[in-house]
Amino acid sequence: MIKVRQQRIAEEEFLKMRQKVLAAWPTGRDVDLEEAVEYQQKLPESKNFARVLAKYHEEGKTGLFPRAGVPVVEEEIELVRSLNAVGVSLIPLTTDSYTRNLQLDLAQKGLEESIRTGKPKLNGYPIINHGVKTNRRVVEACEGAFDPRSSRMANSLVGEIAFASGMTAMPNSFFGWIGGYDKKATIEECIETAQYLGRLIGFYIDRGIIISTDCHGWLPNGVIPMYVNIATQIIEALISAEQGVKSVVPLINLQGNINQDIADVRATPNLYKKYLQKFGYNDVMIPGLIGSQVPLFAFPQDIGSAFGYINYTATIAAIAKLDACSVKTIDEALGVPSMESHVQTYRSANWIFNVVRQQRFEIDSQEINQEEKMTEMAVTAILDKVIDMGDGDIAVGVVKAVEAGVLDSPFSVNIHVRDQVLGARDLQGACRYIEYGNLPIPKEVRQYNDEKVRERELKEGRKIDYNVSIEDFWAISKGMLVGRGPR
Repeated sequence: MIKVRQQRIAEEEFLKMRQKVLAAWPTGRDVDLEEAVEYQQKLPESKNFARVLAKYHEEGKTGLFPRAGVPVVEEEIELVRSLNAVGVSLIPLTTDSYTRNLQLDLAQKGLEESIRTGKPKLNGYPIINHGVKTNRRVVEACEGAFDPRSSRMANSLVGEIAFASGMTAMPNSFFGWIGGYDKKATIEECIETAQYLGRLIGFYIDRGIIISTDCHGWLPNGVIPMYVNIATQIIEALISAEQGVKSVVPLINLQGNINQDIADVRATPNLYKKYLQKFGYNDVMIPGLIGSQVPLFAFPQDIGSAFGYINYTATIAAIAKLDACSVKTIDEALGVPSMESHVQTYRSANWIFNVVRQQRFEIDSQEINQEEKMTEMAVTAILDKVIDMGDGDIAVGVVKAVEAGVLDSPFSVNIHVRDQVLGARDLQGACRYIEYGNLPIPKEVRQYNDEKVRERELKEGRKIDYNVSIEDFWAISKGMLVGRGPR
């Protein structure tokens, strides 16, 4: 029996739920919602994520939205200030793995060891262990708006601590947890966690504080079109909007094919607006669009290729007039990024943003329009099927859709996912499905997709199958877009 529903949590019930969330670690006792609202009200607009992103949009600029976090607070301040120095105003705050799994005793031990040895013993910033007062030191010492990252286990407490600390955005992407982080959680558990964070944001919004949520959708673990990713981003936005969220930010994955990437950028905001309006969330704003280097492709290990990859992403972001873009650091494949690599990476990306975006270059083609049409048709079909499966309740529909494989992806870490779909690239490097599973992809989109796959099969004289899919997955790390098997 499905228990979750697309229904706003009553405030009295929400306040009771908070007691259990805040009791997970002593720093939770420092969170006072009314005091936190007063603190947020005193922050300048330059520290509000929606305002910063909207300003980029108004000024026709592309900003950076990176990923970064170190355990010791003084070093975190130094890192963020180094990002400020290269123009970063959308500030990441990547939590460590122990924090993300709510293993806070281990996070505390790692923090203490980091302080004692002078070497980082955590792969991120332990926001819960530091607590509100310490986190506010970071917020007040640096420029820009903070957006911390977490995963399902710690999401609720990270959100409580973050917003009370003066941070003004946070992902609420439960499909990201299914796609890449949480092995055993059910889809209902993930939705319930997302509803809590959405309700917490709604509490602040009811009191005049705009807190945004960036929507990541189902992380693309393999080489596939972004149809399911975009559809699930929109579902995340709808789940959050029901709980009171008024600012949602699409994260559009850029996979390497110019036509397809630009088409997805064009299609995504229109699809968001269509379904937000369909469900009556007419006051939910999209302050801007953020591009993202697709998160799970293997990254080049040599620095020259890494610069090429990040600058491709930056170029598409500039041409497509994205308001911000997330690029990985040039030493992403080698371990935890150094401060110098952050600086070099973002200087390079900023060069592209400044030179290309300034020209206001217009790009259009029949191929882009065709890809945009395919994306719109496929995403609409997926969303309409999910809505139908839930008899109009998007939360119920999601649970049924994941169980049935109507929402699916290859190589998901979660045991409740069917994993019956597979993809590869066509001759031009655009991502196509080679196995659809139970995805409700329309006939016209399938025919177009299959034709592109057959073109490659004829050209290469081989079946485009699982082995080719794996070759394509690794191709970018080897300085190619399309994998090359034995000839």
